[in-house]
Amino acid sequence: MDAGLNESSNSFQSNGDLSQQNWGRGWFGSAVRSWSKRLSIKQHPLEYIVLGITLTITLVFAFLIEGFATLGNLAIVAQNSTALVILSCGMAVVIITRGLDLSQISVMVAVSSVFGLLLSNGSDYSIAMLAAVFLAVILGLLNGWLIAFIEIPALLSTLATAMLIAGVCRWGFLQGEFLVLIPKSLPIIEYISTGKMIGIPVSVVIGALVLIATSLLLNKTVLGRIVYAMGDNYIAARLTGLSVRMATVWVYVFSALTACIAGIIVSSASGTVDFRIVTNGTLLFEVIMVVVLGGIRLRGGRGGVINLIIGVLLISVLRNGMTLMNLSGQVQDLVKGLVLISAIVIDNYINPRDTETDTQGDL
Repeated sequence: MDAGLNESSNSFQSNGDLSQQNWGRGWFGSAVRSWSKRLSIKQHPLEYIVLGITLTITLVFAFLIEGFATLGNLAIVAQNSTALVILSCGMAVVIITRGLDLSQISVMVAVSSVFGLLLSNGSDYSIAMLAAVFLAVILGLLNGWLIAFIEIPALLSTLATAMLIAGVCRWGFLQGEFLVLIPKSLPIIEYISTGKMIGIPVSVVIGALVLIATSLLLNKTVLGRIVYAMGDNYIAARLTGLSVRMATVWVYVFSALTACIAGIIVSSASGTVDFRIVTNGTLLFEVIMVVVLGGIRLRGGRGGVINLIIGVLLISVLRNGMTLMNLSGQVQDLVKGLVLISAIVIDNYINPRDTETDTQGDL
């Protein structure tokens, strides 16, 4: 066995020497290798691929589309991306644990429906907000309980709860209708949709706060350390005595709370809660795209807020540019799918699968 390891090590070293020779000799080759090492390109190739694609697409859109490269359009991109950023924070934490939350958009519609109905019936905004948060926590606890204690796989349990929540919301809250109208004249709705804090739209500030909270959760809390341990090796984390069951529950509660915040922002901006965003699946697809394209592996254990920002940049630029080009929703979905497949194929070519990367959970 030792001989085999030595042979493998010698082979790896010779391959590394050949690779260094290919980079070139002299100061230029040394500089390239130095910057490559500092940026950890070999360890995180997908992130840099996506950044390169984003820059290329931005330059193409700036050249082809009049008004794309303006401060006004940049502000629109930031505001339109807020809900996507917030939802992606919740989804990212779930996926880092090697889970998946397919019910996130159903939760978003359900809590925003309750929020809108209470406001429309004359309830105080604080009561409507508390009711929405309370419902989000209950739905998150339901998902976490099914996965952690009943031990139903996350894919199946959240798919089932998504259908359950959608059905109850449609026939219980909306009584068969697709829309809930929210009076935009209410001060709280007007403040969330058009208000500003220190010259920045309120929705963008909320999105930034959720990003900061997610970063603190993952990097500065015990729950965050358990999240990474679960994603890296769930069985080992459980055997070492970590509270993986309760951590799973709180992770899905966090995902539901991000859905609640995003739902209130979206419904306040549009003045409606549209049930059809659940059935068309586009928003859920974009959330998962942001997480995957940002470099957070679906098999868990890796990733952070920087990955989310990278993924959101690409999706936001794509969505804004294609909207300005008046492309249909079907064509936009086609382009997004092609970009996702292309990025993953390139990443697998640069960083091919082997026994080590399979164990670590790379795509």
